[in-house]
Amino acid sequence: MTENKRFLTIGWINLHAMRENTNLSPSRVDDGIGWPGRVRMLACGMSAGCLIMLQSAAAQPAAATPAARSHQLQILGAARPPYVIDSNGYGAGPAIELLQILARSVGAEQVVRIVPFQRALLALEQGGTLYPALLRTPQRENRFTWIGEVYTDRAVFFTRRGAAPVGSLTAVRTLPRVSVMRGSELQGMLQSFGLENFETTNSEIDNARLLQVGRIDGWFTLQAVGRATWAQLKFDPADLQSGDAFATLPFWIAGSANLPADTVTRLRAAYRAMRNDGRYGRIIAPLLALEKP
Repeated sequence: MTENKRFLTIGWINLHAMRENTNLSPSRVDDGIGWPGRVRMLACGMSAGCLIMLQSAAAQPAAATPAARSHQLQILGAARPPYVIDSNGYGAGPAIELLQILARSVGAEQVVRIVPFQRALLALEQGGTLYPALLRTPQRENRFTWIGEVYTDRAVFFTRRGAAPVGSLTAVRTLPRVSVMRGSELQGMLQSFGLENFETTNSEIDNARLLQVGRIDGWFTLQAVGRATWAQLKFDPADLQSGDAFATLPFWIAGSANLPADTVTRLRAAYRAMRNDGRYGRIIAPLLALEKP
């Protein structure tokens, strides 16, 4: 096996065909609105026994309906064009549109707030959250609930026109300055390749700008993400080139591990219906154009 293809053996695999169902952690929903711990006794002849009964009844939380649980879901995303686009703090783009259809199926709020990636991931881990487009990796497999695939993208190195395309580890090591988004899955991938001499930035937009002005020599990102970000900044698409893919990674609509089982069932059913009736294909069609090298 050549060094150029060593990355095929380190566990970053194509999860496109991975089973959709995962084991769900037991859910814990606290929908009760407790009364004040102290009930003021009025001078109305109420007996102490009646007061005790009132306090006891008030301490019992009201039973939560499935609809009430659905309304407790929050939907957060991090900007990652073209899947998730930040429109003045709210989400737009194909992944957002797909998730909004699913949210309607369970009666949940359809507004998607855009927050920094690390904050969104923390909320997903804490519970009660849906996320529009998260890369499904082996490290995350048992941490979240996976609803349905958005799109499978390819991890590539982008360089400027005139430079040699980068499609192997040997070629990567010839680049003096490489950058990747901080905290992203691709940073971990670079480290798993045994590469440590790279920079990290807060966003893909930062990386695109650094490459465009010549501050870095290579940008490790996803094919569609890189091209969409480049276009968003109105840079010349002819100036951007990529080499062979290092891995294929699928974006999925993800949920917290503690989502109620009935909610997950309804979300997955809505996703399957969307795949079968053609809505999914129409929504993700613009992504296909970004596959061009």
